[in-house]
Amino acid sequence: MRNYILLTFTFLLLFGQFAYSEQSTQVDFIVDKLQKKYEGINDFQADFVQEAEVRALKKTQKAFGEVWFKKPGKMRWNYYSPTKDSIVSDGTNLWYYIENENQVLESNLKDLNGGDTSSTTLLSGLGKIRELFKVKLINDPALQSKTGYLLELIPLDVDEDEIKNKILINVNKSDSLVNTIYLFDPFGNQTKVSLIKTQTNKKISDKIFHFKTPKGAEIVKLPSPK
Repeated sequence: MRNYILLTFTFLLLFGQFAYSEQSTQVDFIVDKLQKKYEGINDFQADFVQEAEVRALKKTQKAFGEVWFKKPGKMRWNYYSPTKDSIVSDGTNLWYYIENENQVLESNLKDLNGGDTSSTTLLSGLGKIRELFKVKLINDPALQSKTGYLLELIPLDVDEDEIKNKILINVNKSDSLVNTIYLFDPFGNQTKVSLIKTQTNKKISDKIFHFKTPKGAEIVKLPSPK
């Protein structure tokens, strides 16, 4: 489960030239609404369900929990089942607690992403979507909901031929909130994160994003990439 939680986080969490001007116009309309929505959101909280499909094992690993985001760059993912793992960032540092091993992986966000923090600010960065991503409208009935738009996000500073992980988000047509995130890795595995009961601008305390090391846990500081 560890690899898929990390993959989800590193998506987890963020306009090219299109063949048809109609799609370009529609994408602009959707992106304008999405960006305006998230520009006005300072923090949000939601329940989540994560489903990680592992092709090599021919199985799907399911987990659920609660997530909090707050500008700038703060987040907390609390997993409640099947294990009580957690991922916490105060905007500068990241802590990933693995309950089964009673171990904490600690890293500076810039070190974790080689100096690029766009992937770790996927949701909190949607208010600056035009500055961070190229966006493409996708038509895939198997993934998109009838009440949402399915968008593919491509970081502006990454060549499309060099993209290793494909990121899709499903956006509600009614309120322009992201309700589902899909991550596809180079091995054909798919991770789906569904956000449920999203509440915005709840004045979440910064204390939520303070990490307290569990008793007896081993702390492993991840090395900076060279």
